[in-house]
Amino acid sequence: MPKLILSGGTGKNNEAKLNSLFLKLAGKKQILYLPIARETKDYSECYDWISSVLPGKKISMLVDFKLQKIKLNDFGGIYIGGGNTFKLLKEIKENNFVNELKKFNGVIFGGSAGAIIFGKTIETSAWGSVKDENKVKLKDLKGLNLVNGYNIRAHYLKKEKNETSKFVKKTKTPIIALPEDSGVYINNENVVPVNNVYIFK
Repeated sequence: MPKLILSGGTGKNNEAKLNSLFLKLAGKKQILYLPIARETKDYSECYDWISSVLPGKKISMLVDFKLQKIKLNDFGGIYIGGGNTFKLLKEIKENNFVNELKKFNGVIFGGSAGAIIFGKTIETSAWGSVKDENKVKLKDLKGLNLVNGYNIRAHYLKKEKNETSKFVKKTKTPIIALPEDSGVYINNENVVPVNNVYIFK
């Protein structure tokens, strides 16, 4: 089971803390970057961006599972970027990548959509101030469920408190809510917050 670093989104200054932790845990091996949550066919700008975020690291970018054959053991860390959560989960499931991620022994960084997929479901991406549309018609919304039975809510705002509480009551599933300047480091059952993290049970 991988170690997880989950970020609420684009909090640039404070996300640097999470990026530094990711680099430390990834060690000297290269990084695998998945920008496939992005709704685009041109990922060249994504590579420029990740190179600026993780300077000095050797990075391989995975955008096509059918054309690119990879061995996860070659990598010290996996960085899964944000975008459309439904698109991301569909790509991962259709290409039999779920078990590969679950068996990975390194560290995985998930930003926004990349964080949400590790919860029990991705239903938390469909509401709130920042929400995704299910344009890819994904029917199975079960996530990878590597966060001790919790769902993840990214881009959380305090004004969403009531909506979040109602969702928890309806689904009977607790939520870790991550504002854009926050994140969590998860190592098995140990959850370490970075800045303000909200738990709804």
